Amino acid sequence: MVTAEEIRQALERVLTSAEFAGSPRLQSFLRYIVEQELDGHGSSIKGKVIATDVYDKELDENGGALNLVRVEARRLRRGLEDYYSGAGRSDPLRINMQTGGYRPQFERFIATKPSVGQSQSESSHSDGLWRHKLLLPLIGTTLLLIFVLWYFGLRGSQSKTEFATVKSSAELAALRERSITSVQAVNLAEQTRGLFFPLFDLRRQAINLETFRYVIELDPNLAAGYAGSAQVLTLKSLLTSNADASTALIGEALEMAEHATTLDPLDGWSQAAHGWTLAVTGDIEGALSRARIALDLSPQDGHTLDLIGITALVVDDPVFMAEVSHPQRSRLGVGRFAYNNIYGASQLMLENYDEVIEAFSKAAERGHPVSPPSLFLLATAFHETGNPAGAEKAIVEMLDTWPDFPAHEVIARFFVNDSETRSRVLSVLDLYSPS
Repeated sequence: MVTAEEIRQALERVLTSAEFAGSPRLQSFLRYIVEQELDGHGSSIKGKVIATDVYDKELDENGGALNLVRVEARRLRRGLEDYYSGAGRSDPLRINMQTGGYRPQFERFIATKPSVGQSQSESSHSDGLWRHKLLLPLIGTTLLLIFVLWYFGLRGSQSKTEFATVKSSAELAALRERSITSVQAVNLAEQTRGLFFPLFDLRRQAINLETFRYVIELDPNLAAGYAGSAQVLTLKSLLTSNADASTALIGEALEMAEHATTLDPLDGWSQAAHGWTLAVTGDIEGALSRARIALDLSPQDGHTLDLIGITALVVDDPVFMAEVSHPQRSRLGVGRFAYNNIYGASQLMLENYDEVIEAFSKAAERGHPVSPPSLFLLATAFHETGNPAGAEKAIVEMLDTWPDFPAHEVIARFFVNDSETRSRVLSVLDLYSPS
């Protein structure tokens, strides 16, 4: 017979574990279904009840609330599996939630004795060791990529923007007092956040996300890992065509963003990442509020300014975009190139076409990377100024260089709140694309 006290003790062990400590939404989900079961209401635990009671979501015709619950349930099951295969392997009582339903199940677990020749310590840590062995090559690749990009990019082209860490010397000294891994986490997060741009390099974004998750593992109390994860998850949500997958990604991104600003509300990067996430959810007022807080906290941090810029793009505030991305604005930190594209996009939205051409046509000679959006925005400006040859050249170059780039989808999603610019760019893309 399993007692309520044993179940609540098992619940608290799970909720305070590393797998769940940084996920308040999953904590709420698990606590709710366990308490409902203990109160005798297990048969009433349904997806629609969880949607309203746990996530405060109203049911809609498209089933978005129920999709969110299904996605979160998958994350919860995965989190429980990870916990009981790691830190909770010896827990005397386990909580499970079977696929196809939401009622929790409780089962006693008797740990097997280690085999002959293998100590208890070796048995309890073997799985963790092989997981880290698998992770090390990925982290090594990430660190190598970061170093190469830094050496040939940041070292090779000095301008008004310099490489700088987020934390001051005093803050780093304080972190050292806590642990060496905290300092490692700060440095790794700072280096990785500079790899967020260009946005559409999806292989790079996959590495970024894994690295930010590793930062969280190194120091779960550091906001940077959650801010970085939020910015990448939000981008993946924006670019994902599958509705269920997109809902899952933005749900996790919101959780990460909220955790980042809870841990460090005075961190400009965290506030900017939160604003970017809210922009993609459609919360324009919340997004702009977070973005302006971020600007006040970090008015010269390059990466924070870039995040604010793309937030302003999605919510359709080109004046704010131009303010944070203006070429003459003083910028520090890892943000070096994205401002040029952000400023060019703002000028297109404001119909300052000569400024658009200036921003994009000279990007390569200034050492700025050229991306598909650079070219179709440049083509639009050429078309609007009566230069069809220039427009056609830019579109053909884009299609030749990036034949699989989903230009129509990207235009629709980034200009979701600016129908006029969206219509202009799409018409130019269709007009000059070879038939």
